[in-house]
Amino acid sequence: MNHKDILTQSLSIIEDRHQDYGDASSSFTRAATIAGTILGKNISAYDVSVVMMAVKLARIANQRTHQDSWIDLAAYVGFAGQFAETKLPDAAKATQLQVVLSDLDDQIATSVRNSMKK
Repeated sequence: MNHKDILTQSLSIIEDRHQDYGDASSSFTRAATIAGTILGKNISAYDVSVVMMAVKLARIANQRTHQDSWIDLAAYVGFAGQFAETKLPDAAKATQLQVVLSDLDDQIATSVRNSMKK
């Protein structure tokens, strides 16, 4: 299978899924809402597509000749590119900032504890 075959099949599958499940943007947004609720975090359609890319790459690492994984990966890359242009809501930005600040606080606390042990 060459690159054109992979991309052509990926597009065909995207069109089939559109018929079965509706607009991809709505589907990915719905998945983001569900995952965000489960995890207690703000997750975007872009995040969902990146996670799906990671799943496909993990499968490819295990079986790189399985063509379906390459076909699906091409679709998720396309969706990630599309959703990357979607602006994050302010609440999501605030949550991301809180996560970064929390991680920074943890790193500082660990550094202080380690320096006190010396």
